Amino acid sequence: MDLLREDSGYFDLTTFGLGIGEKLGSISFAPKSDTILSGCDEAKKVFQECQLEYTFFQKNGTLVKAGQKIAECKGDAKSLHRAWKTAQNIFEYMSGIATYTHEMVQKAQLINPDITIATTRKNFPGTKELMLKAVMDGGGVAHRLGLFDSVLIFEQHLVFLQNEEELIKNFHKLKKSFIEKKIIVEVESYEQARYFAQLGADVLQCEKMSPAMLSECVGLKKEFGHLLVSATGGINASNIAEFVACGVDAIITSSPYHAKPADIKVIMEQK
Repeated sequence: MDLLREDSGYFDLTTFGLGIGEKLGSISFAPKSDTILSGCDEAKKVFQECQLEYTFFQKNGTLVKAGQKIAECKGDAKSLHRAWKTAQNIFEYMSGIATYTHEMVQKAQLINPDITIATTRKNFPGTKELMLKAVMDGGGVAHRLGLFDSVLIFEQHLVFLQNEEELIKNFHKLKKSFIEKKIIVEVESYEQARYFAQLGADVLQCEKMSPAMLSECVGLKKEFGHLLVSATGGINASNIAEFVACGVDAIITSSPYHAKPADIKVIMEQK
């Protein structure tokens, strides 16, 4: 993805028209409120492509206080304006996701310090790498990178199996074929959860369950010692605590992808 070309196109009409392109200046970036920083690697690439001198004062994943400078660049006005908005957008969107993820992780770990907060494949197409980096900077992890890195059985898979006999046969074939992978099954009821636990599922991904039903599914771990249980569906920063309190091993969520962008102040000056 050519992040710069998307915004700057062939040239900057305004800077060119004002005749200021060769004048020297600087640009700096700082959050207006406390923010978990993300996007430094991508912003650095923007600064390098624009041939700017740059200095970073903060690192990805750190808490940057309001007004603390993230980075500063020096160069001609043409290059500064080319880098400005793309770098600002990177910092704002990625730091927004990182900050929201951090909030969810903090709330969850107050109840269970060992719980995992993982995000889904429901990112906006073309933004997966940036979004997942931001999630990781906020203390979360990727639930699935894609179809290629994990095994997760949905109802949409089961509809292609003609009967229970075929289901059992193919399920065991799947486990044997991918012995290094945990077999995850999305379930929507306690009965379904028990069935797949007995069949040999390694992880039950409990979809949109009430806390009461979710707690019942967690109870299956006493009977099936290998079993892990995750909760997913509609979980966000406002309600995560009640799901963590059910005793699940992981929270699977898409909500950080919809986080409000951080507000990054940009100051440009002539030198």
